[in-house]
Amino acid sequence: MIVDSNLTATSRSAAGEHEPGVRGAMLADINQIDWVPLGEGVKFKLLRYCDVTGDWVLYVQLQPHVKFGRHKHITPAEFFIMKGELLFERGSAKAGVYGYEEIGEIHEEACGAVETEFLYFGHGPVAFINAQDELLFIADLAFYKDAWNGKLAEDIIS
Repeated sequence: MIVDSNLTATSRSAAGEHEPGVRGAMLADINQIDWVPLGEGVKFKLLRYCDVTGDWVLYVQLQPHVKFGRHKHITPAEFFIMKGELLFERGSAKAGVYGYEEIGEIHEEACGAVETEFLYFGHGPVAFINAQDELLFIADLAFYKDAWNGKLAEDIIS
């Protein structure tokens, strides 16, 4: 992996060609991009990010019964289930389901029923909070770029 002084990953694939922070048109082959752990039972591939907007796109794999920590969406997010089933307060999202998460939405329970893979479109930060709504940490573009570069500061699994 080649990293510039701004901690921007400029190569993270088996072929050494994936540049998730590139400006302009691009293609990202998930079959050629390495997995990066985000905690026990969850890993991701950083497909694209934009330093200007703070948006990021992840391909996420979640093992059965692994639960994301309690979190609040500070900005909207979108997801598309590619494989498996994601369980959360609203119900079940199986393969082929698109979901939108609005600003202010809090997730107490979000976990994979089986091995689950999904595309996640983050449009800004997500606040991980405790039961008293106190901030534990922020998962934003900087968080995912650091994790991509092997510097995982916090575990997003509860």
